[in-house]
Amino acid sequence: MTYVKQLQRVLLCFCYFTLFSLPVILLALGQQLMSADITTILTSSASFFCVVALTKAVSITTLFRYRRKSHFFQQAILICDSSSGENFINDIIQLKRTGLKPHLLDKNLLEPQEFSRLQEKIVQEKITDVYIPIELILKKSRQHLLSLGWENNVRLKFIADTNYPIAGVKSTYFGLTQVVSYKTSPLDSSAKRIQKRVFDFIFSLTVTVFILSWAVPIIAIIILIDSKGPIFFIQNRPGQRGKLFKCFKFRSMKVNKATETTASRNDSRITRIGKFLRKTSIDELPQFFNVLLGQMSVVGPRPNLSSQNEQYSTILEDYSKRMYLKPGITGLAQVSGARGGIEKEIEMKHRVKYDIFYIRNWSFALDIKIIIRTVLNILRGEEKAY
Repeated sequence: MTYVKQLQRVLLCFCYFTLFSLPVILLALGQQLMSADITTILTSSASFFCVVALTKAVSITTLFRYRRKSHFFQQAILICDSSSGENFINDIIQLKRTGLKPHLLDKNLLEPQEFSRLQEKIVQEKITDVYIPIELILKKSRQHLLSLGWENNVRLKFIADTNYPIAGVKSTYFGLTQVVSYKTSPLDSSAKRIQKRVFDFIFSLTVTVFILSWAVPIIAIIILIDSKGPIFFIQNRPGQRGKLFKCFKFRSMKVNKATETTASRNDSRITRIGKFLRKTSIDELPQFFNVLLGQMSVVGPRPNLSSQNEQYSTILEDYSKRMYLKPGITGLAQVSGARGGIEKEIEMKHRVKYDIFYIRNWSFALDIKIIIRTVLNILRGEEKAY
């Protein structure tokens, strides 16, 4: 963003205001403006736009200075070593104050056998964005690169010529270089992530105040009467990006050491009250505390056991993708019947498919639909809830 562009925007706003807004204001105020001094009105309008322009100029100057000197405002990006990549770097250099620090990406690292080296480079250089010519990414042998966004927490972007078929799609221009972002999930958008987090916080706070405040003491007493042991079962579970967090649940089993073994139907470890808690999913209610802490979401892929992660990460290619978002108290897989113990590998495959569909197609409306279906399923009772 340059001073010239900012001046263009201010002048454009002034023109729109003059052409459309000013006549409407004049007609609305009528006689009051007729008696006013037209010179005073024009002077006030000009002064207002001068203040706006000056404020913008100061803001841009400050931003540019911090982008040049502060690491906080600089982003390390990886650009494919190609003709379009070189043109892109030249455009960045000419634009100057973008805050982008380009690193060249050897094309050999795009090959499947070099994928681990590419991932290492991304971590070492603290890369935030990877720019690759779109014609390279469309080759079948390079399809594995689309998983960069899933696994490495980087933004994958395609460099395209202005004559390329996708020209006209919503994109960003650096000089004459067109850049199209590859979206892993709608929640790649900061605004949508904030929307989801605000909803999670308000919803979980409401449940905590109006339900957990009285339900926890009652359930705690029943659990203590039924069997010896703590009220809550706290276990490390893999969360977003595989990061471990302490997941809260009401204890529904007798105290045992086989905590990494999934429950089965008629499991002898489950207590009498535990059967009811698990059947109605009441044992999951303390996870609203995890939501308040920002470790979980109300809706998302369920957090599996660490032992399951180790097992299925090596068996199912897409398994790790389900940890792209925060885990949820409920999820699309659960309301679609994919819940309970895992007896066959195909059952986990179905869960992963539902989870990836949710991540790729998230919407606020989908979250509301899943919450409603969760409540209905609890009221009806679920066969695989044990």
